[in-house]
Amino acid sequence: MITIDDKQYDETKLSDEGKVALNNIQVINQDQNQLRVKFTHNEVLLKHYLDILKKHLPEEEKEEVKTETKWVKLKSIR
Repeated sequence: MITIDDKQYDETKLSDEGKVALNNIQVINQDQNQLRVKFTHNEVLLKHYLDILKKHLPEEEKEEVKTETKWVKLKSIR
């Protein structure tokens, strides 16, 4: 059974085209979940490496990196 718009349907009764569409939806959902996990993972890594970089910068360059860090964060949200 599959549920669409709060109504249950027997997927075995779908036409061949309907079965292909259902399969494509399932694949897309799996891809989206994997991308969400990867995005979260990348954000954690980005923060981690930016923190390391900030600790190793000479004092006069730290302000410049803060500005660039904001750019990186804005870019990652898009």
